Order: sequence, then structure tokens, then C-alpha cells
Amino acid sequence: MIECMYNNETDRMVILKCIGEGQFYREKVLMPKELFWFEAPLDSRLEIWRMSTQGQMLHIRADVSDYALNEKSADESPTTSLWAC
Repeated sequence: MIECMYNNETDRMVILKCIGEGQFYREKVLMPKELFWFEAPLDSRLEIWRMSTQGQMLHIRADVSDYALNEKSADESPTTSLWAC
């Protein structure tokens, strides 16, 4: 698992969907300007869906590693964590 962060810099609500191996699935509704920290398997796919007047629209499709907090996290370093003290 790697630590990732997504910042909804838009003025609209978005839906973040993270899909990975082994039936990994995470979905989160993000309000405008909201910051979201999450963990995901390294080979996961991230989708950002924007809300429009016609419904949801796919806005971004990317590898989750594009949103990794740092290189050590992307390399799956077991000692790197936001919560480690």
C-alpha cells in the first residue's frame, strides 16, 4: 500500500474512485477545495468523476502512483507513514 493525496481544486463536488487488485475499491465524495489522504495498492487506477448538470462525467484517469506523497511511498517503503511518530 502507498500513501496518496488528492486535492479537489475545483469549485465542484467530485467523486474519487480507486480500483486495484484483489477487489480493492475505495470511493469518496470530495467537496470543493477538500484534501483527501488515502492508502491504495501500488498498481491501482484512480478515476476522478466530476458532477455536471447531466450527471457524473469522467474527468481524470491516472495511475495511483501519480498521487503518491513521496518517492519512498511509491517504492512501498514499510517505514514511511504520515502517522509514524
